[in-house]
Amino acid sequence: MNVARINKKECSGCNACAEICPKGCIKMEPDLKGFLYPRISVDICINCGLCKKVCPLQNDNIKNNEPVTAYAAWCRETEVYKTSSSGGAAYIFSTYILNHNGVVYGCTAEGTQVKHIRIDRLSELGRLNGSKYVQSNVCGLYVQVKDDLKKGIPVLFIGTPCQISGLKNFIGSIPEHLYLIDLICHGVPSQKMFDDHIRHIFKDKTVKYVSFRNGEKYQLKLQTNEEVYVKPYVKDLYYRGFFYGITFRESCYNCKFASIQRCGDLTIGDFWGLKSKDDMLVKPQNGISVLLPNTERGSKLLSSVVDDFYIYERSVKEAVEGNTQLRHPYKRNFRNRLFSFLYSCFFSFDMAVFLSVIDQKAMALVKRCLRIL
Repeated sequence: MNVARINKKECSGCNACAEICPKGCIKMEPDLKGFLYPRISVDICINCGLCKKVCPLQNDNIKNNEPVTAYAAWCRETEVYKTSSSGGAAYIFSTYILNHNGVVYGCTAEGTQVKHIRIDRLSELGRLNGSKYVQSNVCGLYVQVKDDLKKGIPVLFIGTPCQISGLKNFIGSIPEHLYLIDLICHGVPSQKMFDDHIRHIFKDKTVKYVSFRNGEKYQLKLQTNEEVYVKPYVKDLYYRGFFYGITFRESCYNCKFASIQRCGDLTIGDFWGLKSKDDMLVKPQNGISVLLPNTERGSKLLSSVVDDFYIYERSVKEAVEGNTQLRHPYKRNFRNRLFSFLYSCFFSFDMAVFLSVIDQKAMALVKRCLRIL
């Protein structure tokens, strides 16, 4: 069978091409680093061009929007706020849609496997809690979204900008009952990288629970039936690889969505760089969400749940200045190039990251020695 592959720098793995193909000749397959890329069976391809039409990186036919204002916000419900990664914004928007007979598509970690799922009950909303610093698998969901929309069901889809843009291209004409929330994405490691790291820690034991954050505290927590592993990001190699942009997908370093031009109705993330809290009558005790309404639909969705937030209007400039990924993608550097080479040459994940940051470790050791002296 003849096959064709796409340039890795141009593919975000959104899966839109595989789902739109009328002949089913496109399959998403992992490369050596575990990232999914389309594999095209040329023998059965009819050259319809639909795959190129829906590709968010090859097709710029969908207009993105720039927010006119920004908000710093967090959930009024104390327990939700305490268990949320930042301000609980995704929980509030999801609750609103579910309470209005809608469905929500979002990211979950089932055991250690990170993927998007569809939920239609409030009792399931806890499955979407928390940040997941792994590229989520969305295979098969765009068709589900389209079926829900045809039935008139309100749909909220929360994902990375490339996933949102791929879905928009797949759907075509966006109906009024589809709400899209894009996340401020820093870049994504692969599921294989995460699996390799877990095996390095626990060997063959089954991990039952995964958490990447506890409020504003960045730490990786893994739990089996017998053991618990908890390490802050500076001491965990998976987290170090993520934080220093070493382990991202190739397209992340060229991401056209890392800008203030947004593809979702709303953009949410952490409000980094918040300059002053003096005007806040209620002071946040945990993380703060940034909310960027980008369309009239996004503004209406926000206005529908505004009473569920402590919310303060800020300038878009402040939000952009505090968040690099609203200005440009993470830049290619020596460390991520070295990691890519080592991991592709069959070094273990942990060893490849360790060798990519060994100069930082050496410098930290020197500083400790100097303090002792």
